[in-house]
Amino acid sequence: MRSLSFTSVLLLLVVFVTGCDESAPTAAQLGSSIENPTEAYSRVVHRAHLGGADLCEGLGLPTGCDANFSLAAIERGDGSVSGQWQDTFAGGGEGIHVAVDCLNVIANAAIVGGVITHGTSGGVDVSGQRALTAVVDNGTSANDPPDQLSFSFFPDATDCTTLNADAFPLFNLGQGQVRVN
Repeated sequence: MRSLSFTSVLLLLVVFVTGCDESAPTAAQLGSSIENPTEAYSRVVHRAHLGGADLCEGLGLPTGCDANFSLAAIERGDGSVSGQWQDTFAGGGEGIHVAVDCLNVIANAAIVGGVITHGTSGGVDVSGQRALTAVVDNGTSANDPPDQLSFSFFPDATDCTTLNADAFPLFNLGQGQVRVN
C-alpha cells in the first residue's frame, strides 16, 4: 500500500477547499449550537417513551393479559414531531401501529397522536384513522406512584395539542416505564 506524501495531501486539500460551494457557511459563521438556528430548530425539546406490558394490572387482571404497548415520540425545536407507537391487543391478532405526528407535553404527562399505518380493532381495519393516547411519568423510584397509560383511542381528527391528560382515563402500570421530558 502506498502512502501519500505531504505535498499530495496538501494539494488534495487545496482542491477540495477551493472546489466547495462558497455559499455554504463556514465553521466560524455557524458558531455554537445555541447561535445556529438550524441546530436549534432540530434539537429535541420534548420526548415521551413507554415500553412494557399493557394495562392489565391497572384493570386488576394478570400481567400481559392485553399483550404489550410501546411508544416513542419526539418533538424538535422547529415544531416537527415524529415517532411511533404499537399497541398489541389481547390475543395478539389485533392491534395498531401509529405514525406519531402530534405530541403535547404538560409537566409530567404527554398526549400523543398520529395516523394508524396499519391495524385492526374488533375485526375492523382501522388503517388511516387518527389515534390518541396519554401517558404520565410519575417518577422512577419504588416510592413514587406508578406511571400511567391510557387506552388507544380513534377519534375523528382530534388535535392532541388541545388536550391534557385529564381528558383520558388513566390506568396504573404495574410493569414498564414511562419517560416524559
